[in-house]
Amino acid sequence: MQIFILPIFLFASFGLLQPESAIEPPKTSPSTNVTETPESLLTKSVLAIGGNRALEEVASFQLHGLIRLADERPVVEIDLSTSGGGKVLGVLTFVGVGQSKFGSDGITAWEQNFNTDQTLTWGLLDQNALTQKVRQINWLEWFTMLPAKINNMVILGDEEFDGEACWKVLISSENAQSETAFFSKETFRPRGRRTTEKTPHGEVTINVFFREWRRVKNLLLFHSVVFDQDGSEVTFSIDRISIDTLPDSIFTLPDQIKALQPSVPEKQ
Repeated sequence: MQIFILPIFLFASFGLLQPESAIEPPKTSPSTNVTETPESLLTKSVLAIGGNRALEEVASFQLHGLIRLADERPVVEIDLSTSGGGKVLGVLTFVGVGQSKFGSDGITAWEQNFNTDQTLTWGLLDQNALTQKVRQINWLEWFTMLPAKINNMVILGDEEFDGEACWKVLISSENAQSETAFFSKETFRPRGRRTTEKTPHGEVTINVFFREWRRVKNLLLFHSVVFDQDGSEVTFSIDRISIDTLPDSIFTLPDQIKALQPSVPEKQ
């Protein structure tokens, strides 16, 4: 079972920062050779992957991929579908172990987990928990949420990241945690991020690399997300991304969740 603990731990520790209200940026002096502002950098980065109009036209998003450990062993197969109005369906198949699901019809959020005795547990989720589950898989959403953090961003200068010269951007947070985002100086594409995470064994630095850029209609999107901790890598390889409109029937609540919903008294 231990080979399955790593990706689960990684997905838990790679939880994304929520959008914060405007706070003072960290007292860090940017390099004197900085020629970009956070606003100009994000504008060029959005243009580099297709532009605002192409992003705004995405009404639905669907991906399928596989998480592999450093030795190439597949451990988790992932299907994620999202649509307007907060509709979500995520399916995580833990190879050789079992399957868990989560979703929402836009009103009710839910999850289904498997137990060691192969039984299934169904439950309701709050919106924050659902949002975290989606963002831990859909890293495009992490990128599209960056403008909400513009007041908390400082460009520190440049640094080589994943073998490419990048702009280094510090993003502060109200909870004293911060992350560093990296953007290619040549293409302006987002190349990944770096965080310091607290674990039972002390603090560790996690690098997340965005690789294998391919076109999906009018968008240029990465199809590989590599999580690196001290040279040990876990790779999420995405073999399919679709932005075609999805039918609402995909997001219908399971009967087990309908049974958990409080009954509404009939009108007299």
